[in-house]
Amino acid sequence: MSVFDAMFGVLFADPNMASDATYTAPGLGGVPTPCRAIFRQTDMDWRGNDVEVSTPGRIAEVRVAEVPMMKEGGTLAVDGKSYTIQSASRPNTDRTLWRLELR
Repeated sequence: MSVFDAMFGVLFADPNMASDATYTAPGLGGVPTPCRAIFRQTDMDWRGNDVEVSTPGRIAEVRVAEVPMMKEGGTLAVDGKSYTIQSASRPNTDRTLWRLELR
């Protein structure tokens, strides 16, 4: 285990930083998978035809070790709310986290 794996373990275990969540893959055969997620709210900027609009966006990060396969169109449920995964990527260099754009 690397220092970064240990750091992520501490962050995702902290109840002030991460929340219990459930990922369900899209389709009828999706099996709910429990995981921990760190949420943050950001502004999404949209530009087109000389118009710029900002809308609130929701980003979640989930460890790949907890959910090895994440698919767009799946859902992430937390605190009784369900979000659809619009985009799923693994942006960090070690590919240990999923970054999810939710709607």
